[in-house]
Amino acid sequence: QEAKVGEPQPPAGGPPEPVEPPEPPAPQLASHGCYIWGGVGGGKSLLMDLFADSCGPAAASSGPDDRGVRRVHFHEFLYDVHRELHRLRQGHGDKTTKAVAQGIARSTRVLAFDEFQITNISDALIVETLFHALFEAGVAVVMTSNRPPEDLYKDGLNRHLAIPQFLALLERRRVGFLCLAAARDFRNGASVSASAARASASSASGGVGVGSVEGPPGEGPWRDFLCKVAPRSTGAGGSSGSDAGTEVQSFLDKAFAEAAGGTPRGEPERVPIAWGRSLEVEESAAGVCRFSFAQLCGGPLNADDYLSLTNRFHTLVVADVPCFSLEQHNEARRFTNLVDCAYERHVRLVLSAEAPPTRLLASMEELATVALHESASELDNDSVAAVVPGDGSSDWVRHNPFGPVASSITQAARRAAAGGPNDAAPGDDDSKTGAGVAGVMAGAVGSLQESGFAARRATSRLLHMQSDDYLAAHLRHRRGGEA
Repeated sequence: QEAKVGEPQPPAGGPPEPVEPPEPPAPQLASHGCYIWGGVGGGKSLLMDLFADSCGPAAASSGPDDRGVRRVHFHEFLYDVHRELHRLRQGHGDKTTKAVAQGIARSTRVLAFDEFQITNISDALIVETLFHALFEAGVAVVMTSNRPPEDLYKDGLNRHLAIPQFLALLERRRVGFLCLAAARDFRNGASVSASAARASASSASGGVGVGSVEGPPGEGPWRDFLCKVAPRSTGAGGSSGSDAGTEVQSFLDKAFAEAAGGTPRGEPERVPIAWGRSLEVEESAAGVCRFSFAQLCGGPLNADDYLSLTNRFHTLVVADVPCFSLEQHNEARRFTNLVDCAYERHVRLVLSAEAPPTRLLASMEELATVALHESASELDNDSVAAVVPGDGSSDWVRHNPFGPVASSITQAARRAAAGGPNDAAPGDDDSKTGAGVAGVMAGAVGSLQESGFAARRATSRLLHMQSDDYLAAHLRHRRGGEA
């Protein structure tokens, strides 16, 4: 009978066999990473790419000595985490976030996150426990973000349940906090070749389109973006609505055919998206798909769905993007998610829109400056009086920032931020549970702030997507996917 390892054995003419020692714990790192934050277009993503390239091979799974760096957009990473949690919960083993972290650690020694952000309490709770388990497994994490760490999920609903603990964890693990204070947005002003500009200008003749080849940065023309309204400064004579519609249709048709290798028209197709759902594509051919804005951003789609599309198609052609107002903040957030996913994947995004890139999301960008604790005295008296009617209206009506009395974006958001005399103070039970008006309004303002930051980032990225550098990266990525 075989002797069991670890149990003392009687001497049999010699010394007992040595007992195998337990596996040592993962080594503790001097620092478990860094958090880099700064404004849009300052070079954070470029630094992340350079860092990931310098770390050696990508994440492998053949053994602990082959673990590599995984460079991933945070949207995609969280989608993978949620999907893995769902898979584990269908089985009978460990169903915890720690089990997900251990699976990641088996193939990854460095996680490099671009655009780290937390926009809801469920993600906040997952991130805190996930990072704790990753650090325990010896994984280092490098993150870029538009926000300083103390502003993560700022003013969000039930923020106190997770974010202070997460920041304390980063401090304990000696994660460095670095601010990249760039002097300007380096994406704005990236070169577009003269031939590409002339092609865009020629396809936008008859008063449709913006600017000229010699125009200033950000004022066009653009290779993959057609503004349907000519600016007053060009002095263009303009064209009739039917002529403008014909020009826009011609621009999109030419872009589709060029990207599809000469195929002039595609076929309708139903493609899989996140969580077992599917989406009807108006036209698709040779890795190119075509949608209207309403199809792509007017319905219940999110970043997970756009990741599925950008994994499947190398070029997206989208018609009729509006100039966003506050009332379209949901559609605007979906659009910024689409831009983020396309940019991360080096996907070509061809758009026709009602305004130039610099003005498309200008109203939404104002939301980034709204603070939760601005005082009601900063609002004009008429606004305050309108928000607090004297006819016994319900609290929901009195505190609703999107009611019919809202006269501007900042006033609407500041009404939610300022609150009223009956609001629960921060830290009160109603605020903690989210059962009262104060907690709900805090979450609403926090979400609007994130929409403002996302709009700034999307504008910067839309401009960079028109550059020669981005087109070259798109072609390299496309050739790599076809290899």
